[in-house]
This record gives sequence, structure tokens and C-alpha cells, in this order.
Amino acid sequence: MFKEGYEDLLRHRADQENNHKPIEVVDETGALVTKRSFELVVGDIVLVCNGDTFPCDIVVLSSSESSGECFVTTASLDGETNLKRLYAPPITREMDNPSDIAKSLLATIVCQQPVQDIYEFTGQIIVSKAVSGTESTHSLNSECLLLRGARLHNTDFIYGCVVYTGHDTKMSLNTKKKKAKFSQVERRLNTFLLLYLLGLLLICVAYTVLKNLFKVRAWYIHSRKITPWYVTQDLLAFIVLFNHAVPISLYVTMELQKFIGSMFFGCDLELYDAEIDERALVNTSDILEEMGQIEYLFSDKTGTLTKNEMSFQRLAVADGTFLLRDSMLHPLYEVQATRMHDLRSPRFSGAGLSSTKMPMTVQILLIFLALCHTVRVEQDPDARHSLGITLMEYMKKQKRLKRRMKGGFKLMTSSKVAPPSKEWTYRRRESAILSAQEAVCAVNRGSEIDSGEDYEYQASSPDEKAFVEGCRDLGIIYHGQNKRQLQVVTLFGRRGLQYRLLDVLEFDANRKCMSVIVQPVLQGEDETPDYVPEKPALVLCKGADSSILAKSAPLESLPTLPELMGDPLLDGLFAPSEEVQTQAALSNNRVCENVTKLASFGLRTLVEGVRLLKPAEWLPLQQELNEARTNMEDKAGALAKAYQSIERDLMLIGCTGVEDKLQDDVPETLIALRQAGIQIWVLTGDKEETAVNVSFLSGHFGPGLSTIHVTKQNNLLECSLTLQTQLNSIERTRQESIRLHYGLVVDGQSLNFALQATQKHKFLLLCREADAVLCCRLTPIQKAEVVRVVKHSRSPPPITCAIGDGANDVSMILEAHVGIGLFGKEGRQAARASDYVIGKFRFLKRTLLFHGCNFYWRTANVVLYFFYKNLVFVLTQAYFGVFSNFATQTAFSSLYLLSYNVIVTSSPIIIYGILEMPFPEEVLQDTPLIYTTLSRNRLLSWKNFVVWNAFGLWHSIVLFFGCYILATEGVSRPGGAIESLHGFGSMLFSFIFLVVTIKLLLITYSLNALLLLTIGGTVLVTYTVLVLLSYVAIPVSGGRDLLGVWENLLRGPSAMINLFGHALLLVLALAPDIVYRVYVDSCRVLPASRGGSLRGIETGAKSGSVRRPLLPHSISKREVHPTSLAYSSTSC
Repeated sequence: MFKEGYEDLLRHRADQENNHKPIEVVDETGALVTKRSFELVVGDIVLVCNGDTFPCDIVVLSSSESSGECFVTTASLDGETNLKRLYAPPITREMDNPSDIAKSLLATIVCQQPVQDIYEFTGQIIVSKAVSGTESTHSLNSECLLLRGARLHNTDFIYGCVVYTGHDTKMSLNTKKKKAKFSQVERRLNTFLLLYLLGLLLICVAYTVLKNLFKVRAWYIHSRKITPWYVTQDLLAFIVLFNHAVPISLYVTMELQKFIGSMFFGCDLELYDAEIDERALVNTSDILEEMGQIEYLFSDKTGTLTKNEMSFQRLAVADGTFLLRDSMLHPLYEVQATRMHDLRSPRFSGAGLSSTKMPMTVQILLIFLALCHTVRVEQDPDARHSLGITLMEYMKKQKRLKRRMKGGFKLMTSSKVAPPSKEWTYRRRESAILSAQEAVCAVNRGSEIDSGEDYEYQASSPDEKAFVEGCRDLGIIYHGQNKRQLQVVTLFGRRGLQYRLLDVLEFDANRKCMSVIVQPVLQGEDETPDYVPEKPALVLCKGADSSILAKSAPLESLPTLPELMGDPLLDGLFAPSEEVQTQAALSNNRVCENVTKLASFGLRTLVEGVRLLKPAEWLPLQQELNEARTNMEDKAGALAKAYQSIERDLMLIGCTGVEDKLQDDVPETLIALRQAGIQIWVLTGDKEETAVNVSFLSGHFGPGLSTIHVTKQNNLLECSLTLQTQLNSIERTRQESIRLHYGLVVDGQSLNFALQATQKHKFLLLCREADAVLCCRLTPIQKAEVVRVVKHSRSPPPITCAIGDGANDVSMILEAHVGIGLFGKEGRQAARASDYVIGKFRFLKRTLLFHGCNFYWRTANVVLYFFYKNLVFVLTQAYFGVFSNFATQTAFSSLYLLSYNVIVTSSPIIIYGILEMPFPEEVLQDTPLIYTTLSRNRLLSWKNFVVWNAFGLWHSIVLFFGCYILATEGVSRPGGAIESLHGFGSMLFSFIFLVVTIKLLLITYSLNALLLLTIGGTVLVTYTVLVLLSYVAIPVSGGRDLLGVWENLLRGPSAMINLFGHALLLVLALAPDIVYRVYVDSCRVLPASRGGSLRGIETGAKSGSVRRPLLPHSISKREVHPTSLAYSSTSC
């Protein structure tokens, strides 16, 4: 209870920290006041600044952008890393400061009841105009709703109205309620306990019957009438006599062991994350041993396997493939074998290419990437442009305020801090515009230009930001728009290019591409942003290979220009020279080869294509596009048709590969866990293409592994046919004695049908045959449903573990047997909901293979040892009952009965349960196959339980009857103290105490100093106290029973019998244990890792204090992998 109370206190503190976050709220006077997040109510107008997390569901009213747009990341909700663009209603987007909102905004928001779907929201805002008395109504949808848990990015600030709070928020509706978890050890312990209780009841009933039968037949016992009341009294007396068979103190010992073990887990320096200054945390210590039993691992992708950081890694053009490293471009050699480590140690030329040696095809592709995006450029203004208080200063003041705010503070006003305004954003944009203008002027003058290092690129897609930053590192700098609204790009500080941005066709999942239409500003032209019909324009399109290849034109039909135009894109791609065009354009087959090569490294691949728009050709296309955007009947269809008219006849110019940076040591961790027999599933809300790329990059899908896709299934019948077709294919290969290796990819839409009752068996069978499973586009509830289905897929249920870092992982974490959270960048909801918290995914290897194995080994052996030692103690009393004519007389003094479990045998087993290590930590981490020998609760198998009870039965027989024979010998000699009942009981107690203590040493493999000191101290203190009790009577029940007993046992004839008996009976009782231990240790096989690394084993062999563990029923020779090596006990 104390332990659970302590853990509840820690959870309460974490909840309090989250609920007491300061939020800026606009009051009725137009001032900003600070409230705690739990004090927010529907209707409050809140201010959220860049980088902050939304405390509840909010309808955006205005933002720092004049267009009313804002950008948010929802990685913690749906796993998507791309920024999402949301918009404020037109009727409120001009209200950008608290005073305007308080004076001018009189509005009512009508919206739907809270629903679970995070993409569904409908409503309307009704704004009353005080001057005219009229009302304006504007519809609201999901593009206006800022969800709790999402984070504001690339937008200085927003003002919004609270619409859902607390349990009504979409994040809470998608979060599963936490429930108590019980480990398999506890469940098996309860089963053993019920068995012992049944045995106890049977023995008590049998002894009650025998006692009354014996009383009736014995002539020397005063007969009494047998009544139900006397029978009940006898039965209860026997239950009290034999109650030690039920190890009540085991629960106390386990709680103490887990509490201290959780402290050790949190203090493990190997699990300390220096980057965020966080150590591992334990929210629930009740299931520590369950970490050693994991069979299925469900992992999130975004923020768990990856860092959410994109890096432009490679590009492929007509002149070959190139690697970007350390701001240099390196041509790559052709490599026949493709391996995962090639990405980190590729074969490239030693020196990077200078700008003068960079192939023209590469320059063209980099210019393309510097233009084909929706990136905005911002730059901190100079001191002369300062507004008195900058946005950075405002943010610093808010951070100081947050640090001061603790539980119990009162409402605070922030009126002394100037509220943010759009002018801050305008200043930074103005600074970037001036820098772009100055870059063009500097190039024209031949002066040095800005390197762009202080540019802050604001991108809605991390891919686009990676492209622009990669181009900047290589000398092709995108400066944004200048004062004339022209896109400015400089080449290596020697040349400036300007382009008119005619339109942007943003990415959508159906087209799988995005396009930018630009027109070069040629030498001598007016620098007007408007389209010039007399000059050519370009459609720059990039996207998935399946999309771009379908839009490409044959090489022989590509258009050309009649003359050179003075622009690198126009001249390099469409110049009249046949030679230039052939060098730049790529065939579809060449592109497919390049895409395959880049994708084999786990990179996210994109294909780039360009279309030439001849003079005036853009005008009809622009008209069609504008009409589609205003089409009210079939807007989606009209837009699709307009996009198709623009995005066609593309010249393929290259492929690019972007790496979604993995967390450190992710591939190694996944390999180790897979070798440990853990089946790994990746569950993510991200797009299919991204998820598949990361799966290959991380090693979740092995190199060259074929994939089976169960995606885009529109109905139950279609899904059923797909599943059956794949299963039939697997069955055919099995009949041919071929093991089909594949990775399974399932999306959320198809999963809805696959988890139906009629299809669930097929789906699970397909998953069971797969090497790895990837589920993408899942909602939080779907993640939890997948875990639930796997949990109940067989009997006994497999032990599951879920790991994630975002709010969208909470339901999955709560559903799994063991939930592990990461300290996420997008919030700490997962950390608060989980059972255990670590800083990085790579720590999972040590958490499971080292801590999990140790916790399970210790707890399982503690359980078996408690049942064993209590069985020995109770059986000796049962034998005594036979000799006492089934009287309810105990063989031991009440002092022995009280001290046996609570004092005499408690300390050593507690130390054992805390410090025991069956293998050195190097062996456990370097040999993951050891983990498989402990899974499925093998140490607490029925066979192991019977073995322990058999030893307990043998020890009780040897000790009682041996003591009985010695006592008989003592009486005949005579033997002094042995003649008395207390003398007999004292000697028998001594035998039991020493045997169960030595038995603990025999199951110990890490003979540490503290354990030896505890055992030695316990023996010394126990016998010292017993001797003292021979001279001193203590004022408790039975306090006078031992007066003179131990004094007589240690001198005279009793001393010799006592010493001889101890030597003889200890050897006789423990001889089978020693023989069994030596036999099993000499015959058992230690599995070696597939990599053949035995460093840890060699380390353990050199250590004299570590012996080879006893796994009598966990592994046999037939179960060992062929690469396993056998070790005899003499080599340890």
C-alpha cells in the first residue's frame, strides 16, 4: 500500500505539472491574464505562441499571418510529421491583439458534440457587429480546429476560442482509460496459492477426521461427544497450525523487492539521457518482471524510431549518383551489394566537388529544388528595426513566468508584457525581403552576398526544408521573395536568378506530387511579378515515382527552344542543342533504377520533372485552374482535371533521397530484440510510403525483403479476397519446401475490415507468417485494437509491450501488458500514461534484455523459494501430527512460529531478490537468445514447480525423521535437552533454518558481498538470540519456553548429538540439490548470438564470482540454434 501510494503521488505530481501550465487568456478589459490550463473554460480566448502545445481544442480566430493561416504539427496525435495549414475565419482574422478582441469581438460559436474522429469537426461562428446590429455567419470545419496535444510551428502566435476541454477533447476521446495490470508471475503465483490452499484444506480435513477417529478408539483419552461445533473447532485449529503453508509474507517481500528494484532501474546511468537530462522513470513497479517476458513489441515510428529530422542525403541525375556530406557533393562509385551500413559508410571519392566542377545536370536539379517548394524565408531584423520588445524577449518572459508558476498560485496579469502582434512577423519578413533584394544587387555589383546562414526556412514539409537547406550548403541559396515579389536564387555567390511565382499546386495524397509554376526573369526584362505571355514558363513537379513516371513524356517528343534564353533551367533543359538535352533528360527505366537504388538505402525518394510552357501557353491553363477553384458543384473533380492538364509531358531530370534520421542504434536494437524472440510490429499514423521507407532504413524490414501490401481495401469482400490470395500463395511455397520471407504492410482503412470477426483469423495467420508487420495510417484507437487482438490471439495470451512518445500512442501503451513511454518532443502524454519511461529507443535493448531478464529471474525464484521453505516448515509439523495422535499441538515454540517467515528467513531472500544476476550484463546484452529461454514464464512452469516441491518434500522427510532418530538416541543415552518437546523442536528448527538458507546459496549465481554478509549476519544473530533466550525470559507468549534449552543443546551429550546431526542431515538433505545442480549445469547449453559474439561469455568466464545459471526446464539441446556452443561447468 505504501508503494502504491508513493507511485500515485508521483503520478499526481506529473498530472499537476501538466494541469498547471500557464496559459495567456484575454479578459474582458483587453488585458492578458495568466490562467492554469485546468482553469480554462469553453469560450475563453487564449493566446498560443510559436512552439507551444495547445492545452485544449481551440477554434483559431486570428494569427500572426495576414492571411489568417497557421501551421501546426500533429505528430503526437496521428504520427504525421508534415506541418498542417489551418485557417482563421475571414471575419475574425484581422483581430490580432487583445484590445481589439475585447472591444470588437462579440460572437457565438455553434459546433457539434464531441466526437472521436480527429479529422471531423463542423460548426459555425456568428459574429455580431455592434455598429450596424447585423450578424455575419461563417462555417467552421476541421481546418479551423487546433487540437489539444498539437504544437504551433512557423507561426508567431494565434488567438483562439476554447471549444472543447478536459475529457471532451479529441485527444482524450482517443485515449483508453488506464486499468490495473497484473504480471504473469502474479497470475501463476495466485494459481500456486490456490493449489496450496486446496492442499491445506484437504490436510486439515483429513487430520480432523483422523483425530476424531483416534479419540474414539483410544482407551486412555477421555471420550467426548463428537459434535459439529467440536469438529469445526478442530478444523480451525489445524488451519491455524498449518497456515504457514500459505506464504503471506511473500507478498510483502515482493512489494519491497519491486520498490527497491524500481529505484535501481531509475538510477541506471546506462539509461540516462544526457541530451534531455532525464533518467529512466518507473510509474508502475508491479509488473517489473513482465519486461522479461515480452513476445510482441508494438512500436510507434515518428519520434520513437526516428528523430523527426530530415536530411538531404543523395541525388541521382544523368551524370550519376551523388552523396551530400559535410556541405560537399561526392560522386558515388557503383556498389553491387546493397547493405544497410552502406548508408553510413558509402564508397565515394575522397574530395568533394567544387562549384566549378559540379556537373550541369546537378546544378539544374539543385536550382529546381531551390524553387519547387512552399518554403518561406524569415530573418531576425537588425537592431535598428527593433520594436522595443522582440518576440524572443516576449517568449523569454513567458518561460520565466512558467518557472514561477506552481500549484496554488493565483490569477496573474501579464499586462506589463507587450502582447505579440503581426508587426513582429512583418519585420522578420521585411528583413528577409531586403536581404533577397540586396543579394541580387550584390551579384550585379560583383560584391559578396549573404550566405543565408541566418535565414530561417519555414516549411510545411520537412522534406522541402531539407532540400532548401541542402541546396544552401552546396552554394545554391534560396533567398525568398524580394520587394518585387520575385523568387531570388543565387548560384555560388556569382550569379543571381529571379523567377516569377505564377502558382503553386500543393501536394495531396491522390496525386502524390506537388508543382510550382515559375517564369524566369530574363536579362533586360521588366522585374514585374505578373506573367509575361511572350516568354516561356516552367512547371516544376516533384513527387512519388509512381505519380511522376505516369506524367512523363518520351525522350524523343521533348520540346526545344529556338534560342538560348540566358536561364540555366531553360538553356540546360530545352536549349536547341541536341547534346545538352540528351545529357539532362532521363528515361523512365533509368529513373526506376535510380529510385530502386536510393530506396534500398531506406531513403524517402522523390522524382523531379519539368514541363516547358511555351509563350502564352499558361493563360488557358491558369483560367481552367481558377475556374476549378471557384467551382461549387464538383470542386474536387474540376481541380483534378485542371491539375492533370498542367502536370503532364514532364522531362525527368533526377531523383532525390531524403533520410528521416533514425534514433541512435535503432537497427542494432531491432536486430537484438528480434534475436531475443520478440516479434516487432510498427504501428504509425504516417503515410504508407514514408512508413515503408523508414522500416527499411531502420532494419524493421531487412534488406531486399519483399513486401505484401493489404492496403486501400474498400469493402469486406475485397479485403477477404486479398487476404485469402496471399495465404494461398504462402501455402503453395510451403508445399514446395520454400520458406517465404516477407514484410506485411497494412493501412488503417483495410485494417477496419481485416479485424472483423470473419477475417480476423486470416489476418492473424498472415501476420504470424510475416517476418515483420507494418501498420500505417492508424488512429490511436486502431493502435489499441491491434494490440488487443494480438493479446487474445492464442491461449495462453502472448505478453505484449508497446512503446511510443506521443499522445496518439497512449491508448496502445495502456492496452499492452507493458507500456513504455519516451520523453517526446511533442509532449509527455505517453510518458505519463506508461508504466516505464526511457529517453531513447536504443535504451529498450538494455531495459528488456538486462533489466527484464534480471527482474523476472529474481521474482520467479523468490516465488518458488517461498513456497519451498514454507512447505518444508509445514510438512515437518504434519509429520509431528502423526506422532502426536493428530493433536493440534505444534512441534515448535510460538517464538519459532512467529520468527520463521518474518525474521529468520526474510532478509537473505530480500537481498537475493534485489541483487541476483544470473548472467553478467555484457552476456545478457550481447547474447539476446538468452531472453528466449526465460520467455513464456518458463521458470514458473508446472514442471519447475513440481521439482521445487519435490526438494521441499525430501528435505522435510530427511530433517524430521533424522531429528526424530537423533532425539530417540538422545533419550536412550539420555540426551538432556533433546528429551523435551522444546528441545526436539529447537533442534528441528535449526536444521530447517540452515537447510533453507544453504538452499538459497545453491540457487544464487551472483555471490555478492552484501548477500554473504546478510546470510552470515542472519545466522550469527539468530543463534546468538536463541542462546540468550536460554537465559532470559521475554514478556511474550511462549517467552519462557526456551529457558535452558539451547544451553543444554550446546553442552553435554546433546552437544555431540546436535553437532553430528547437523553435519549428517545437512549433507544428506542437500546432496540431491548439489548433484542436480552440477548435472544440469554441465549438460545445459548456453545459446550464442547469431553474430557469434561471445565477448560477454568470456568476460563471465573470467569472473570467479559469477557462475552459470541453472535453467533446468527452459531449454533443451533440441531447441538450441545450430550456432550455439556448449560449455561445461569446469569452464566457468
